[in-house]
Amino acid sequence: MSVSASWDKTLADAKKILGASAKVNSNKMQGALKDGLEINKAWTSFDSMLEGVKKKLLEVQNVSAKSKNSLRQAADELCDDDYGLDTKKPDDKKKVDQAQAVFNKFFQTAMKNLDDHIKTLDQLDKELISLAKHKRLS
Repeated sequence: MSVSASWDKTLADAKKILGASAKVNSNKMQGALKDGLEINKAWTSFDSMLEGVKKKLLEVQNVSAKSKNSLRQAADELCDDDYGLDTKKPDDKKKVDQAQAVFNKFFQTAMKNLDDHIKTLDQLDKELISLAKHKRLS
């Protein structure tokens, strides 16, 4: 039922209770009903924009997941490498271990940042879906 129809029914029900001689000043409702129509137009426009945002968000989520996989693969390759040094030599082993520690720190930080980013995108996705399901005025 539209807001306008709901108001008309509410007004009629109130007049039944008050009686035929009662006067209900509902002039202010005309502005509110007009504003209700504007709200519906705004929501329709918003819904259209929201579909585009949801589509773009999905693209970003997919690229983020792909990036996480690429980062993980790069970490696996770099963090276990000997970098062309002879790890049987104590000095070379020390250098390799130090370099691996530097790379590990970088990848751990990058993965945490990416995980935080993905979590934020997931939260945004839930909010967008909630907005899309939000009951509109009729």
